[in-house]
Amino acid sequence: MSNRTARRLAVPAALALALGLTLTACADDDGGAPADAPATSAAEDTATDEGATDDTTSPSASAAPEHRTAAGLLAIATAERKAGGTAYAIDDPDRDNTWEVDVATGTISVEVEVSADGTEVVRTQEDDLDADDRRALADATVSITQAIERTVARSAGDLDDAELDEDDGRYHWSVTVLVDGVETDYRVGTQDGKVVQERGDD
Repeated sequence: MSNRTARRLAVPAALALALGLTLTACADDDGGAPADAPATSAAEDTATDEGATDDTTSPSASAAPEHRTAAGLLAIATAERKAGGTAYAIDDPDRDNTWEVDVATGTISVEVEVSADGTEVVRTQEDDLDADDRRALADATVSITQAIERTVARSAGDLDDAELDEDDGRYHWSVTVLVDGVETDYRVGTQDGKVVQERGDD
């Protein structure tokens, strides 16, 4: 065999050997990645799980002031279920830490005291219901709950109190909200639901 032929055969052999070594090295690198991946993945999963736990416990830790309006609306629903009628007034929790909700049922007005979170009835007391109030409630197409919701949406405030009110023989919902800690009064039509801010005394 000539030297030229030997060299021609040697070059492909060398290339094949080099290629084989390169493929082996790549296989080792690729094989190493999955071995490391689970450890990284597990760490990330742990961090994610820990974050989810914090998010779950966070709301319950701060579940009060910003939900004042929601608690009031829940108190109305609780009082209506208890008395079996239609709520027409609600007063915020003060010294006794209970919502006071007046519910009309027939010719009777039931004052229902509800816990501050709106879920539990504390006590009830019955009284006579004014005939004019009874007629106004029967004619109303906007409930006290809807009046509160519309006022809060308009003012971005928190519920303080609300009641069926009368001015010159015309009935409306009177809703007071706290806006940045300041009491602001609104009136809401019992028929059209129009929300109008009350003008302060000059």
